[in-house]
Amino acid sequence: MLQQVRSWSITVPTTVIAVEGSCVVVPCQTQSHSRVAWYQYHKIHYPVVYDGRNPTKVDHRFRGRTSVLGEAAEGNCTLMINNVKKADNNLKVYVWINPDSQPAQKFYLQTVTIIVERTAPIISIQKQMVNGDIFQANCSVKYSCPFSPPSLHWNTSPFLKNSTSTAFSENVQGQWSYTKTLHGLATYEMHNSKMCCSAKFRTFTTESQQIALNILYEPVIVTLTLEKGPIVEGGSVTMECAADCNPQPHTYIWLKRQRGQNNKTTSTERKRPLNNVMRDTSIFCIADNDIGTGKSHWVDLDVQYAPVILPESSCHLTGEVLKCVCRAEASPNAAIFWTIDGYDTLPSSFSIVSTNTKKSVDFNTDDYC
Repeated sequence: MLQQVRSWSITVPTTVIAVEGSCVVVPCQTQSHSRVAWYQYHKIHYPVVYDGRNPTKVDHRFRGRTSVLGEAAEGNCTLMINNVKKADNNLKVYVWINPDSQPAQKFYLQTVTIIVERTAPIISIQKQMVNGDIFQANCSVKYSCPFSPPSLHWNTSPFLKNSTSTAFSENVQGQWSYTKTLHGLATYEMHNSKMCCSAKFRTFTTESQQIALNILYEPVIVTLTLEKGPIVEGGSVTMECAADCNPQPHTYIWLKRQRGQNNKTTSTERKRPLNNVMRDTSIFCIADNDIGTGKSHWVDLDVQYAPVILPESSCHLTGEVLKCVCRAEASPNAAIFWTIDGYDTLPSSFSIVSTNTKKSVDFNTDDYC
């Protein structure tokens, strides 16, 4: 709302919004003049806010902080106050045109109230981003000094890649808005990380709220785990297919490989019970979500079973040397014991050599007759 002083045509607003830490401009337009002064409205005293001819008379609260903009010959009497402080809130000021030659003019009846606000930047970004896409984030802050916007700084995820930023200012309903725009490559490592920005004014810094990034990505790591162990042959076990992705998988494909035979099952559950588990069984899973597909590695199940002596176990006499080989398959590896004529203590002429391989153990005995 603009107001005018009778007799002397002056146009000023009734209120001005100032941002703490910024400057504030109080627009003022009148006829051509030779001198202008600004005062704080007070019931008893009239502290000087600005006086270009007598700067020593300026109240200590405003000394060095005030100036008048524009050309007096063009009727510009606009006041600027730098480094707006919280204590300036509700400050009422008025202008006096040619105070030496217009002593009777009641300029103090027309005041401008300065309302001081502290502003924090506002951050905006897409609610959802897809891994590998370019995204845009905006950080905006209001300020009241058209000549000196605050500096904006981004606090972003360390996984942000290939980022660039641009900045611009615009006038919004008598105030200024400063925006810094960030463009970057969204990566799945950024999911759930926090992003914010800060605005640095002359004497303090304000921060925006933190925004948790929501990155949509396909299963990048798929792992198979046992719910319990060990597994006894013929028993049961539950496998879990865990996928690092967003959103969570809607479909799981389970593959079981056992003794050369493959079995495929599709499920919506990430856990799958396996019954009557046999040796030489391997499991593989595929996880699907709305973004893509991920695969696990084949997992060989460690199935425990009792020892079985293999058919290739035998004894051979070569010259004076008797060589016996006993081969057994078991999990865990079996321990083999020899007996001769019912005695498990072997003569000193016997020597024993053992070899362990996965799920099998070989024992050799040599006796010199």
